[in-house]
Amino acid sequence: MENNDIYIIGAGTYGEVMCELAQLLGYKVKGFYDDNIQKMNSKVMSIDILGKFSNLDKNEIKNHKFIVAIGNNTVRERIMLEINSFQGETPSLIHPSVNISQSAIVGKGVYIHANVFVWTKVVIEDYCILSPGVVIAHHTNIGTACLISTLTGIGASINIGRRVFIGMGSKVVTGVDIIGENTVIGAGSTLLKNADKNSVYVGTPAKKIKG
Repeated sequence: MENNDIYIIGAGTYGEVMCELAQLLGYKVKGFYDDNIQKMNSKVMSIDILGKFSNLDKNEIKNHKFIVAIGNNTVRERIMLEINSFQGETPSLIHPSVNISQSAIVGKGVYIHANVFVWTKVVIEDYCILSPGVVIAHHTNIGTACLISTLTGIGASINIGRRVFIGMGSKVVTGVDIIGENTVIGAGSTLLKNADKNSVYVGTPAKKIKG
């Protein structure tokens, strides 16, 4: 019988979200870890905060399952890579209401929330977060450790670089070829043209304001 014990790194509000999703999917959340010392000796969702993740050694990580409930793409990617390097597991958690094409590919450590639609031959690489109501059109590739916020629509055949953040209610239209790595698309924006890496775009149509 599979061991469904799991630990959550990040004892904030998103940790509560991921706790509910994990429990819905049949996991038993054994505890939280957080590096904020002010959170020690307390509980989240009636579950103990066990200590700092940074204090765990590789033997305490090996063969254990972890959720990394951290929205910052760079931090989430770093912690998940560390867990995997120590032979810890970062399972993907996918809400049962999600509609994923049988030809789509989803990596490890991917969190897909309620009412997401993932179309034909989409690729979602490791450590991504898709918030509720996101739609990803066919043949789009989402790079490692991206976060696509609630009610965002992504068009077809777009290559989204790693660690991209796309804000709530945004639209990336079909015809855009690429969004460069580490770029932010502000909430409510409509991206009509390619986006450079390490940049910030806002507005409708979206314009670069930083980078």
